[in-house]
Amino acid sequence: MIESWLFVLAMIAVLMTPGPTNALLASSAHQKGISQTTKLIPAELLGYFYAINIWALIIHLSTPVWPNLIHILHFLSIVYVLWLAFHLWKTSHLYQYNQKHPSIQPRELFLASLKNPKALLFAAGIFPYETWDSPFNFISVFAVFSMVLLPVALFWMSFGRVILAGKTQKIKADFLYKGSALMLILGMFPVVLRFFS
Repeated sequence: MIESWLFVLAMIAVLMTPGPTNALLASSAHQKGISQTTKLIPAELLGYFYAINIWALIIHLSTPVWPNLIHILHFLSIVYVLWLAFHLWKTSHLYQYNQKHPSIQPRELFLASLKNPKALLFAAGIFPYETWDSPFNFISVFAVFSMVLLPVALFWMSFGRVILAGKTQKIKADFLYKGSALMLILGMFPVVLRFFS
């Protein structure tokens, strides 16, 4: 069984970080409304599911040949997330994303999740090594992932809709981005500790 469930904090922090899937959800909520956008969440979940498992398979198959690959990928994913924490999207980027994607379909959200570098971070560093040891662990971890993804997606739909509708002041959006960066850094502590252990 999985010894520590601290990875859930890192999972929340990474999913809350602004990124392409969150921007698509925000744009769709602004264009179609939250109730219509909730139909896109299964596409996001499926995209992450495939991407995480593909990365996990690559890591598993390459470990006997190149055992240090997991450490390199782990390090690169930590660097990516820390870079993301310090270069979080500004409100203007969300507006540009909204204009670039006038009508968001499930396929777009699936592909954005599939190509999202966060999936590598989940496979290489956040999900426990025991995730793929048994069907029970696998189902448990992905059930937790699904339960975390849903409120995060709903949050980004609500927050993005408010920003794109111009109902919030810039200072409030900046405060949220800075808070998201801080939460991301704090949530990454278990991952960094596991990397150095």
